[in-house]
Amino acid sequence: MAYAVEVFRLWLRCNGRGEIRVIQVDSAPRRPWIPFLTLLAALILLVLPMQELPGGFVPDWVSLVLIYWALAFPVRMGVPIAWVTGLIVDIITLGIPGAHAFTKSVIVYITGSLALRIRAFPVWQQSVVVFLLLTLELASLVIISGLTGEAITGMHRWTAVVVGALVWPLVYHVLRRSRHSSNLRGS
Repeated sequence: MAYAVEVFRLWLRCNGRGEIRVIQVDSAPRRPWIPFLTLLAALILLVLPMQELPGGFVPDWVSLVLIYWALAFPVRMGVPIAWVTGLIVDIITLGIPGAHAFTKSVIVYITGSLALRIRAFPVWQQSVVVFLLLTLELASLVIISGLTGEAITGMHRWTAVVVGALVWPLVYHVLRRSRHSSNLRGS
């Protein structure tokens, strides 16, 4: 009898049209700290001695992680987080204060602005966009360092851009899996 009364209440709540909406309760815990944990992991990869590999075949992990989270959460993972992360990179690398903060903020702003369009692309086409974003970041760093008198030399930085674009599908799938397993919903 109680079940019939509950069904009748649901039917009345739906304006008597007979449409019963099923409300799904998600009981899995959300882990909102996962994006920050992945940024921390990228910062740790930045300080590991892998940067000294011959040929510079080490991508900019921090930029790749920031691009992914700016695609997944364009509103929540925006310019302020990229700016703070860039300042941390400047401190770690003893670079020009604010240079990485500026460039990472720019690529996250562009990524967030175009997030809906970029997410519509298959992952291999997203790699082209990531290549362009990483190229813009490195070109900006070269200009900033040139204006301050510290020239960035060597082809290893440019090979890191190509490697970053080639590694993007792997980064995308690993971070996507971590986002889904942590029960985070994109915006």
